[in-house]
Amino acid sequence: MLGRKGLFVLAGVAGFLGLAAATDAIMSRRQAVEQAGPPKVLDQGWSDSLREQFYYTSQGSQLLPYVFLRALEQPLSDKLFLDPAHIAEMGFLPADGPSQLNPDSLPIGFVKDPRPGGALGPSVGMTCAACHTADIEANGVRIRIDGGAALADYQLFMKRLSRALDNTLADPAKFQRFAARLVAADPKQIRPALEATAAEIRRLEAASWTPVPYGRGRLDAFGHILNAVAADALGEPANFRMPDAPVSYPFLWTTPAQRYVQWNGVAGNPLGRNLGEVLGVFGHTSFANGNPGAFASTALPGNLVALEAWVADLKPPPWPEKELGKVDAAKAKRGAELFKTHCSGCHGGPEYRFTPAADTEGGRQWLAVSMVDIAKVKTDPKMLTNFTGRFAKPGVLGPLVANAPHLSDGQVPAGAVLLAAVTVITENSLRAQGITGDARKQWYGWRFAPGSTAPQSGWLTPASYKAGPLAGVWATGPFLHNGSVPTVYDLLSPEDERPARFYVGAKQLDTQKLGFVSSPDAFTEKEREGLFLFDTNLAGNSNRGHAFPDPSVAKLSPDDRTAIIEYLKILEGPDVRRH
Repeated sequence: MLGRKGLFVLAGVAGFLGLAAATDAIMSRRQAVEQAGPPKVLDQGWSDSLREQFYYTSQGSQLLPYVFLRALEQPLSDKLFLDPAHIAEMGFLPADGPSQLNPDSLPIGFVKDPRPGGALGPSVGMTCAACHTADIEANGVRIRIDGGAALADYQLFMKRLSRALDNTLADPAKFQRFAARLVAADPKQIRPALEATAAEIRRLEAASWTPVPYGRGRLDAFGHILNAVAADALGEPANFRMPDAPVSYPFLWTTPAQRYVQWNGVAGNPLGRNLGEVLGVFGHTSFANGNPGAFASTALPGNLVALEAWVADLKPPPWPEKELGKVDAAKAKRGAELFKTHCSGCHGGPEYRFTPAADTEGGRQWLAVSMVDIAKVKTDPKMLTNFTGRFAKPGVLGPLVANAPHLSDGQVPAGAVLLAAVTVITENSLRAQGITGDARKQWYGWRFAPGSTAPQSGWLTPASYKAGPLAGVWATGPFLHNGSVPTVYDLLSPEDERPARFYVGAKQLDTQKLGFVSSPDAFTEKEREGLFLFDTNLAGNSNRGHAFPDPSVAKLSPDDRTAIIEYLKILEGPDVRRH
């Protein structure tokens, strides 16, 4: 991810301590739940060993030296950066203790790279689980949602990491404690290496700044990915664009079976999608000497294929009646009828639609998710317009995008640049490992039209948002692609009745409205300071649209909304064994 150079201003001591004091109140409410032991794990089809593999299998992300992160202190404290309370403040999930694959108790989704690295050893980065694992709380119980939407604050994490590194360089006592923890490192290498690491993290933090903060549970993934490839890796600073269209982390169950993935549907095969994702989350790319045959990245395609296979076994989380309360069967039955009338046309279920067997080699069928034209759904368009309206200089990738539309100055759609980069890097990796024929097709998730050697493409036009299946959605708020609606009840309400401002970051589930507790009056003043205030009046944050049924007919009554909510608690997912 390439950022514009600029001054980097350290946070004031008073401001930082104020934030820490505010988060103390939030943390105190959680401590009773978290100190009770590990979370309750729902039956989502994973064994304990598979779950741990998903949490701690590297995808090729390299953020900073592993030993540096373990030795680093918090910016204005002598407590370690990886202290569980500090990790939780930023919305990530601390480990429940050391394990075979995680002997150092890294947070969930933080992973040591399996390669040896340089003089300081392996790097540490993030894997899928960092953003796609969640905990919810209700009635004094903590419940794990594997494949769920994390409430992590990416920008806050980058800010604190950058300040922690800078403060370590500036404070002699802090640096001495840091260096003392690096028992195997050459003392002469520590400061120069730390300076280089701090400069890189400072650059990444600056590149992630936006005038409207992401807050909890959101990231402009495409913005970061396109900057990483089109600006950073290509060495074309003019290709940088502010990543200012954050979207919610999507839940993962059923995604391996879906015909299109990503909120805008542009990814047509899992390997290309996942490799591109790595490049946006601290993966590195080399376009060596402009020779396409030598283009490479730090992504680990074999691990990406394994991660995708594990997610294919992941089921939607079942509603745990013991912890969250019994479902009203009569109300759910009525909700099923309303859902079929008003929701299933786009979202499918309980009778899901699949692609024709003739469309894919071997007769494999994929979940036929609906791509809903922005002109129809009328939700916030910024994510779509940022992608479709973005052009870039192709640099050394020019020959690979020769057939793409060109502007007069030689720029091409940024999506074409990304596709070219991901395709050539993927093919080079497969070729280097001798993976051809059916093995190659398997790595691409069997996404091939009959007789074709090129993987199936993603959604192209018109600009649309994906309406995926809703099984398990009860555990995944806030809602809409940009996280602008706090509860399902609010989403089913008329646009003018939806909250204009609400808080994000609390994990307490509202079992009646389906979403997290978010209204201002639910928290003390101190607690509110430790949460993120979501303002739907700001750019990219609109909560309008998704006004169904059509305004020309009767709107859903409050009883209708609660009936649909009751049904969503028990809605079953599709049978995805067809592929």
